[in-house]
Parts: sequence; C-alpha cells; structure tokens
Amino acid sequence: MKLNFRITALPQAAVAGLAVSALLLTGCGGPDSAAAGAELDLAPLKIDSSQEQELQALYDAAIESGETDVAIYAGHHDEFKGIYDSFEERFPGLTITPETYVGAELQTTLEAERQSGNRVVDVLSNPNADRYAEQGFAEAYKPGTFEMPEWAEGRVSPDQIEDPKGFYYAPWALMFASSYNTELLQESDLPESWADLADDEWAGKLTFMDPSKPGGTMTVSTTLLQAGVVDEAWLKAVGDNAKIVAQDQLALQSISSGEFAYQPLSASISILNAQQDGAPVEVQFFDENNVIATEKWMLAADAPSSDAAKLLLSYLYTVEAQEKTLEAGNFPINQDESLTSPHGWPALADAKFVELPQQSVMREKMAEYADLFKSITAQ
Repeated sequence: MKLNFRITALPQAAVAGLAVSALLLTGCGGPDSAAAGAELDLAPLKIDSSQEQELQALYDAAIESGETDVAIYAGHHDEFKGIYDSFEERFPGLTITPETYVGAELQTTLEAERQSGNRVVDVLSNPNADRYAEQGFAEAYKPGTFEMPEWAEGRVSPDQIEDPKGFYYAPWALMFASSYNTELLQESDLPESWADLADDEWAGKLTFMDPSKPGGTMTVSTTLLQAGVVDEAWLKAVGDNAKIVAQDQLALQSISSGEFAYQPLSASISILNAQQDGAPVEVQFFDENNVIATEKWMLAADAPSSDAAKLLLSYLYTVEAQEKTLEAGNFPINQDESLTSPHGWPALADAKFVELPQQSVMREKMAEYADLFKSITAQ
C-alpha cells in the first residue's frame, strides 16, 4: 500500500498540478511484478465460475494497461487496511493508495481534477455518494459479486444498499453503539435502553459529539427521533446529563482517560481501535433499537485505473473481504454462513436495529431537527 499524499486548501491551479504529478506516479511497479494472463487463485473468495472469469479478465486488463494503482478517496481508511492488504496480496501487481478527503476539501479536489482533465481518483467511498454521483463524479458500475440481501426487506431502504441509478453499492454497514470505561462501570451498571440515559443518575457521567455537526451523533439522533424511539424531551435531558464536545474522538478520549464513564451515540469501530491502543473501554449494544449506517462505494468518473478499480469494488463483496470487515468491527451486508464476528457480535441479518429509511428521508429529517440539535449544544 502506498503512502498517502494529501491535497489541502490550495488554489485550484496548484491542486491540478499536484493531480498531474500524482497521476504520473500511479501504476509504478505493478506490471513489473505480474503479467497479464497469470492465473489467479480465486477459490478462497467463494464466488462462482462466471464471477471468477470476470475478476480474472479485469485483473488481466489492469496489468496489461499498466494502470495498476487504485486511488481511493474516503473520509477514513483505518478499518479498511486489512481489506486493502488482502486485495494487494490476492492480486499481485495491483496497489491501493488511500486518500482522506471529506466535505469541502473533497468537493474542491474532485472539481479541480475534472476542470484540469487530470484524473487521480478511481474509487469514492462516502455516505453521501448520491450527491457526488448527481454532480457527475461517478460512473455507473454494478460489481459482479453484489447481491441484494433478502433479510434487508422492510428493515433497510433499498437505496441505502443499492443506488437505483446504479452508481453506488454498499458492501457493509457500521453499527453505532455506546462505549464505557470498564474501570468506572461494570456490566450491571449499564443502561438497558436509550431511555435510561435521560435519568438523573447519568448526570455528569456522559459525553458525546455535538449533534448539530455532520457525523455519527447526528445520524444516530436523527434515526432515533424519526423512528419515534426517543423524543425532543429525551434529547434535551441527555444533553443536560452530558458534556458535548466538537468531535467524536474527543469524547472517546474522555472515556478512555476516565474523565467520563459513558459515551452514547458512538461508532463501534472507534471503540475497538481504542481497545487496541490499550484503553479500558468496551462496546455496549442494546437489546433493541441500535442504529446502523451503510458504507457506500462507487467507481469514479473517468477513473485512470478503471479496470483495477472495478476489480476492487467486486472484491469487497467476497468472503475474504467479509472476513476482514468483521475483524475490523464492521458488519457485512451479506455475510457468508461460514463466518462469525471475532468480537462476538451478531450478523447484521440478526442484529436488532432501527429501520434505516431512505437517504432522502434522512436528509429531510436532519434539516428538520437542525434547530433542535443546535439548542442541545447551546445548553
């Protein structure tokens, strides 16, 4: 995996110049270590013969073209490292360059590449993938290994998994949970539901990210409110009990240090990362009404390494990638029956979570609750 390069808030001409340099660097070293026609071992992926043929053809085309490096623009990459490493091992000569771009910075970078004609990005991963597709930054592509799961009917809006226009698809979801400091709380001390967190006994023990800022806390709060699991009074009471901070990571740091005992509305993957760093923290899922959000991935428009990018997108739905997804703490949309979570967590099909509505409904509700979220922060 290549080291990250990063384009920050520079004039567009400078951004374009960097994009040219980055484009010239991609693909270096790939064709020297593999040759078109090399037979791949795809049996561990547990795909059918026609899918194997499709992936082999994409691999051969990528090696032959010399466009062997896949540049991925996403808001985070830490939990995808296992997948990236496995992909590079499974497909010799192909490499991945992860780039971290979000919000205005992502928009500026994509626009600069389009205006200059010097494309760098091959794959986009973003919860608002449809917005970027609408602006022409994506190319319609359905991974040959994708399959809409039957279990999702009535539980997840189809457009959260598969774009009706064919631009993005979701290989996995993350589940939001709560975290707690294991030196301050025992399992018997933990709340049994979201409702419990509004009780006075939690005053001064809670911390979480500002719900008025885009992120997991806004997503969870919106999902719970629109489903009627909680109400405005609950959110205000929980806000009174908590210290609200600017970033989710700041809240988790406060839990890890023991400054606060409990962090609701947090991402389970972040808690696992803190555990690996030695923090005394643990995940808590409730018996019901947990919240999920899907990770949406798509092929960038005019991707310079198009064949390699398509191969990566198809790889994300294989059993090998699912296993790495589970290890990282995410939840595969389709989970092979041979796999179980190493963390003891349920398969997404069996998890108890609030129905995930259409993307448009989530946006509408986030706008509707904007003033409420700001009032919580101002308390």
